[in-house]
Amino acid sequence: METQLALRGSSRSFALSTRGALWCILTVALMLRLAWAALIPLDPVSDSVAYETFARNIAEHGVYGWTPDEPGAFWAVGTSAIAAGTYLLFGQSHAGVIGLNILASLVSILVAYSLGNRWFGHPNGLVAAAIMAVWPNLILFTTILSSELFFLGLTMGGLWFWTRRSGNALLNLLACGVIWGAACYVRPVILLFPAAMALADMIRERQFLRPVARTIGVVAIILVCVSPWTYRNYLVFGEPVLVSTNFGPNFWMGNNPQSNGGYMDMPEWSKAMSETERAHALSREAKAYVAENKVAFITNSLVKAVKLHNRETIGVWWNGISIERILGHAGSVALKIVSNGYWFVTLGLALCGIVLLALEQGLLGLAHPALAGWAYFTALHAIIVVEDRYHMPSVGFIAMLAALSLTAIWRRMSGGQRQAAR
Repeated sequence: METQLALRGSSRSFALSTRGALWCILTVALMLRLAWAALIPLDPVSDSVAYETFARNIAEHGVYGWTPDEPGAFWAVGTSAIAAGTYLLFGQSHAGVIGLNILASLVSILVAYSLGNRWFGHPNGLVAAAIMAVWPNLILFTTILSSELFFLGLTMGGLWFWTRRSGNALLNLLACGVIWGAACYVRPVILLFPAAMALADMIRERQFLRPVARTIGVVAIILVCVSPWTYRNYLVFGEPVLVSTNFGPNFWMGNNPQSNGGYMDMPEWSKAMSETERAHALSREAKAYVAENKVAFITNSLVKAVKLHNRETIGVWWNGISIERILGHAGSVALKIVSNGYWFVTLGLALCGIVLLALEQGLLGLAHPALAGWAYFTALHAIIVVEDRYHMPSVGFIAMLAALSLTAIWRRMSGGQRQAAR
């Protein structure tokens, strides 16, 4: 009886200390983001200008498009709709956008903590949460109007329910589908993400029907969630468009004779076309190029997969005007060095985490959901088009794999210290 009481007391103490550590991590994450927002104002540039324009038109005219009399759907509506909601509540202020960016970051950190413990055991979740809490690029994106943090938070939130094995299974799948349905409004690339997770489950659990059934169910829920917007697009364009019309142009940017794998201006001959006509025409061009250059397509996709991870400076670039005005050019350069340095160290640790998984679990380790999620977003953009911001949906997985390496290093060092003490 005394032993049981002692174990209970030890377990309760452990839970309290873990909870306290998590609250400290979340507090640090919040303070860093609030400090950055207090120092650097949100000043839209590049894609943020487009989101700002769309959001203002939604808030002021109830129309999603470049102008109030020209409804469109080139980009997914979700980010602009979220921003429009904050403008309706707070007027011209960007405070609502910044607040929701912070909320999305904190949700991502919490889910990384939970999944890190669920997949790899304690203290991996705490370490993953700490990595994300102080991740420079995630902090910098606090003052950027973009889809990145919203999509990251929704992707991670849905994944928490997908991997949950307690509670009602149908309710878990429903919650997962609804959250990923919201993510589809932000970036439609989430649509096939359940298939990647199901494939990992099939390999690791040696089941087929259950993962397939779960995938079909979740994808169906996602499609139901976006169906009102699909119908709106049908009314606007006269043909069904799931969420946005930019897949064809993006696919073309990454697959044409002049492509370097990144963003390109669309060809002159396509600019007079309607959104849907341009999407179909550029998609046909890209498919024809791939069909005629199969080996080059494979080679270019591998190169793009590497380029996707070759830097992490987009947070500095998109805050560039404010950073240069307040911190000067030297501040901008310093932030790029810090952001890139943190990225490469974390990326290296994550790659070591993959090696550890392979050593501990063999081929099953290479089918781990954390690796499957990272591989999904990498493969998707490697086939289409890459920029450094497109690896951001994977940062939760990268943090968890990096945590696996850090905890292994800590255990080895502490074990060595104990042996030396003896």
